[in-house]
Amino acid sequence: MLEAGDLEANAGTVVVYHPADAPLETVERLAREREPVNIAMRRLYDEGKLLELFGYSRGAYAGSQNGNLMPNIAIYCNTPIQAQTGQLTSVHVINAIGYAFDSEEQPDYQHFFPLTSKSDRWAELVSRMQKMWRYIFECARRNSLKYVYLADVGGGAFSSALGQASGTSYARLKEISLSAVQEEYAQEIEVRRLPRIPGWIFSPEGQERVADSLLVNAWRSEE
Repeated sequence: MLEAGDLEANAGTVVVYHPADAPLETVERLAREREPVNIAMRRLYDEGKLLELFGYSRGAYAGSQNGNLMPNIAIYCNTPIQAQTGQLTSVHVINAIGYAFDSEEQPDYQHFFPLTSKSDRWAELVSRMQKMWRYIFECARRNSLKYVYLADVGGGAFSSALGQASGTSYARLKEISLSAVQEEYAQEIEVRRLPRIPGWIFSPEGQERVADSLLVNAWRSEE
């Protein structure tokens, strides 16, 4: 589809959500300079080939240093998706980026740890997560979508170091950072847990709701 030029209309729907005070040049770099795969800071791709083809070898988020993290962004796109049967449809997707604590080498780990529930770093993490959730709900509002199918952005393996101190688990972080944002949009947007994709999209329920739904895809900082 890409080679045939069939994705031009979808590309025109792309919107990047970012902090209002973030330099546009930095936001553009974060959106463009992504790493194909990074698992616990193991870059399982050919850095030389990436440099040859795209002009960079490591993602822009690696520029986080000296206690200053690069801005958190999210990227929306109306995205085509195809079932194994060949059925094709388009879905509203926002790629949200959680904070990564699966390695002590992660910029996020180095910025926030050591972490306790009464520390300034914990308060900062909660605030940053609130902004990340807000991107999602604001995207749904601006696209007049009724449902947000929410993933545990920043959860799972990415959150493995959270919970080392009392009161800093991912579950608590999600609860206290999401609740106020969700309440703000409650009259307009209904939140549901993200089902299995792509199967749900082509189910009877999915076909009924997908046009009015925003699906949340969880990225990580570097990828």
